[in-house]
Amino acid sequence: MYRKKLWGEKMIKEKIKEYANKIGIEYIGFSSVEFSFDFIERLKERRLNGHLSGFEEKDEFKRVDVSSILSNAKSFISIAVPYRTVDLDYSRPYLSKSSLGIDYHIVLKNKLELLKVFLKEELGAESIYFCDIGPLHDREIAYKCGIGFYGKNTNIYTKKYGSFVFLGELITDLYIEPDYPIESKCGSCDICIKSCPVGAIEKPFYLNSKKCLSFITQKKETLTYDEMIKMGSRIYGCDICQDVCPFNKKAEYSNIVDFKPESWNINIEVERFLTMSNKQFKETFQKTSAGWRGKKVLQRNLIIALANLKSKEGYNKIKSLIEDEYFSYYVKYYLNRLGEFK
Repeated sequence: MYRKKLWGEKMIKEKIKEYANKIGIEYIGFSSVEFSFDFIERLKERRLNGHLSGFEEKDEFKRVDVSSILSNAKSFISIAVPYRTVDLDYSRPYLSKSSLGIDYHIVLKNKLELLKVFLKEELGAESIYFCDIGPLHDREIAYKCGIGFYGKNTNIYTKKYGSFVFLGELITDLYIEPDYPIESKCGSCDICIKSCPVGAIEKPFYLNSKKCLSFITQKKETLTYDEMIKMGSRIYGCDICQDVCPFNKKAEYSNIVDFKPESWNINIEVERFLTMSNKQFKETFQKTSAGWRGKKVLQRNLIIALANLKSKEGYNKIKSLIEDEYFSYYVKYYLNRLGEFK
């Protein structure tokens, strides 16, 4: 017998939170499945301005059409899991904090699957979950569910871990008493806007994804000289708008073992990185969130990072790639930065 009738609405919510905590979910919130007109207009503005990354669903109405995903949907359940376990040395080529450790898609999907089973077995509820992949907007759902507030950099900020959290959600046909959004606490602070090297945060709470350095490190298209310069020592992703934020200065670190880096991705071995076979790359990167972009893109980014650092680490290997159809352009940039190619 399902416990829905025995527990009542308030107890249902508490029991879900209790189970979530048991499986390592510290932040969980609930909301209705309706979206505001203002949110739809914000999505439309970004699409019309050509500021979508291309990785997300373009049609704003598909992003809010919950009934097409689950008929009779009544509630969102949003979760946030902290991931920052270490600080990074930006004086060397680096992967962003979010790409260290095991791929967050795997970690969060495991937790969401357990929640889905709990909802079905205990409450007879149907549910579907998403984590970063899918038509829904993880951050807006987290905001609706009271997980945290929107920063001006468009990240969601939790009280304990700041914005260093991964988000995921379930849609369920179970009514759950909703939580409420938290108003932004940014005030007059605009340090994230001023600190972005490429001006991707074009105004408070508005990100031009096409400019964002995280997006640029993932582009397969040929990079411009200006893009390469602005990449600095980044191999994958960017943390700067989060690192400079005063709220994140006080944020606690995650103790989730899955997100702790291994020695190879916190201390990039240049020669190994540049010479690894496809098999070695897959064995090394397949469990990380950066691996999906492929070996060549990440090797390209490493060459650019070494160029910007004016480092001769891996020099001979990089120079040997000057005749390679894909790498030649980036090797010339590298040599130019070292003053050896005009």
